[in-house]
Amino acid sequence: MDIAAVVTGSLAGLGVGYALQRSQLCFHSALVGAATGSPRLLRGWVLAVAVAALGFAVLLLLPGTEDLNRGLPLRPVGNVAGGVMIGVGMVVAASCISGLFFKLGAGMVGASVGLTGWATGELLARQLDVRGPTWVTGGVDATVPGALGLPRLPVALLVLVVVVVLLHRRETDDPAAPGWQWRWTTTGIGLGAAVTAAWALAAAGGSSYGASSVGAVSSVADGDPNSWLLAFLGALVVGSAVAARTAGGWRLRGETMTRLLGLAVGGVLLGAGGWIAGGCNLGHGLSGVSQLSISSLVVVASMAAGVAAARTVIGQRTTS
Repeated sequence: MDIAAVVTGSLAGLGVGYALQRSQLCFHSALVGAATGSPRLLRGWVLAVAVAALGFAVLLLLPGTEDLNRGLPLRPVGNVAGGVMIGVGMVVAASCISGLFFKLGAGMVGASVGLTGWATGELLARQLDVRGPTWVTGGVDATVPGALGLPRLPVALLVLVVVVVLLHRRETDDPAAPGWQWRWTTTGIGLGAAVTAAWALAAAGGSSYGASSVGAVSSVADGDPNSWLLAFLGALVVGSAVAARTAGGWRLRGETMTRLLGLAVGGVLLGAGGWIAGGCNLGHGLSGVSQLSISSLVVVASMAAGVAAARTVIGQRTTS
């Protein structure tokens, strides 16, 4: 066991888990909220990734970060197919992958069923070869700045400035949010800082990638556990529990059989989709977008499309 990887992964997980619970930033809730007139969570996510993009760009200028991943591979077939599958899985499970982890920490026992499905889905999907051709192998060339031939730092700074200006043109908050839940501005700053810290801790612990979930289960199945990633995911639950117990949001609860079935099936789709897409809503939606990876932007758009399509189909069935 790599002690440094376990310690740094745990610290990263505690920070991200705390921020996710305080913000309640589940990607499913963010996308559905934006579609139904409550974009607070989506605004928090946009600001968070803009803050993290700048943080990541600055981090890459520091010594000791040479081995960090600079950009995720662009595989359009897998990115789109996996992203859509994740989106559908979100609707079926009524949660995203990171949501299952932080909700478990806040007392949702049934989230363990969804996480079991998630692990099963990844193990099943890795038996298939459906990712398609690789257009760009990864690195700087697979990012927006690289594709434009521009340095990362100025582009990240410009993105943050544009995001801040656009978001503050219509600053609103959901009055129904509980008092302990962060405003979208606090979400953006707090979660963005936590994601940046996760990148820094990954570098310190000898890991090449920050907040993510894909590959954790496979590493165990292969007999070569990814100590940093496994510690991160375990601590994410603990960080959420700390936030829920100290700030608010803790509620020990069970689920109906129908809900458990949705969590199980949705979890399988989330795990399989994450493997096919080359990343989950954490790996693509937070860490990958903070890299300004083109593939992550494609996956996020595909997740949104999957959520919209699944909501349309389920809505039609429930009203017919």
